[in-house]
Amino acid sequence: VGTDPEQMVGAASLLLSDSVAYQGMANAINPFGDGRAAERIVKIVEDYFDCNPPIRLSGQ
Repeated sequence: VGTDPEQMVGAASLLLSDSVAYQGMANAINPFGDGRAAERIVKIVEDYFDCNPPIRLSGQ
């Protein structure tokens, strides 16, 4: 819908009044993944370098 206020209101109204449209939006697949890429990258780097995460000391 972009940044056009009328289109935003129209899209929001549709989602609030049409349960099929709402379910379609609520259950859509995220094209950007699941948001856990950084965790996976850290794990791969740790495994590659055979290292353990640092020990955190209280107050540091």
